[in-house]
Amino acid sequence: MGKKLQIIYKGPWAYWVGAAVLAILNMLVLVIRQRPWGITTNIEEWSVWIGSKIGLVNNLDISLKQLLLSDGTYLNLGVILGAFWATLVASQARFHPIKDKKFAISALIGGMLMGYGARVAYGCNIGLVLNGIASSSLSGWIFAVAVFMGTWLGAKLLVRFLL
Repeated sequence: MGKKLQIIYKGPWAYWVGAAVLAILNMLVLVIRQRPWGITTNIEEWSVWIGSKIGLVNNLDISLKQLLLSDGTYLNLGVILGAFWATLVASQARFHPIKDKKFAISALIGGMLMGYGARVAYGCNIGLVLNGIASSSLSGWIFAVAVFMGTWLGAKLLVRFLL
């Protein structure tokens, strides 16, 4: 019994187990929220709220209380904390100081471009790929192919220009 618990907490999990867990969680989110799992809309709401507080956006439609009561906020935190926990328990977390400003700037620009692309595409890998493919949407499959191609190209550029 101890060995099975160690595999649950420390891994490694088989890919199909991770896929099954994600599928079950996705179904639970759909049943409980009565709408698909989405990430980018909530991030946009937080961005608009922060932008209005620092004077970049003139939008007072959303309050901090609404954001804190939003189920999307907790789903997003769950994804971030869950990924961090999985990395920690698999002993894969590596914390290093930033040595090269070029790498930090490229990471910041890349993150902003990914966020912009997710909003323009009206979804990210969870909202568009996971839910799109689960609902037999052609856009989910097209987005999945584009994500793989973009990841391949990004990895090539990273190796060539940054490493």
